[in-house]
Amino acid sequence: MTSREVARLSGSGTCIPMLRLLTGAYPAREVEWRYLPGLHSGGGVQGVASGDLEVGAVSRELTDDELALGLDYTALADDGLVIAVHPSVMLHELTTQQVKDIYAGAYANWSELGGPDLPITILDRNEDESAKIIMRTFVLGSDLAISSKAVSLYYEPDMIQGVSSTAGAIGYFSLGYSISTDVPVTHVALDGVEPSVENILSGAYRVVRPLGVVTSPDASDDVKAFLAWSTSDEAREMLRANGYSPVR
Repeated sequence: MTSREVARLSGSGTCIPMLRLLTGAYPAREVEWRYLPGLHSGGGVQGVASGDLEVGAVSRELTDDELALGLDYTALADDGLVIAVHPSVMLHELTTQQVKDIYAGAYANWSELGGPDLPITILDRNEDESAKIIMRTFVLGSDLAISSKAVSLYYEPDMIQGVSSTAGAIGYFSLGYSISTDVPVTHVALDGVEPSVENILSGAYRVVRPLGVVTSPDASDDVKAFLAWSTSDEAREMLRANGYSPVR
């Protein structure tokens, strides 16, 4: 029996859950998809450039230096960055200004915002993470000083776990992951706009980041076939059903 090709995947931890959906649903079985420990977007790009990976997961635009490497980039979906609160908060909508004020430490208790008498626990990400960059761009602004009481988390799974398990918590993470795995949190509408696939596709919800992959121009035919399928109508419908907004 002919052994299957092994394709190594790694990179952005935000993008990996979407790739697992795609590789799991891919009807062909010529490739063994081997997921390696997360390297973030930059590590995924460098891994492909060095030949250590066949597929690098990326959750941001490529930098000029990365573009100069001559790799092939395939855009797969836009992923909403959902602002989420623990169900105990009992609020379903915030304004951009309110979110900024929360992260600046202007509020200490949810009762100040019309919620329950419950201390606010602020969960944040490091400044170089794609999620924080998107939050800075669309919500927080570039100059907002984050409260010293905010808890900074390095990995997105830690943020998801923190919001879902901590009464009074607020944070932000992948809408696609939250929907596809049914994370027990409340998705907060921002300025009256619900974070949804429909609102992302229409442009109404703007807090989004691109998800895609880089591959070598010399990638195998099997890997190229997978990428072609990943942008097919079948794959797009599957992504949409799981909370991701497929590229047009």
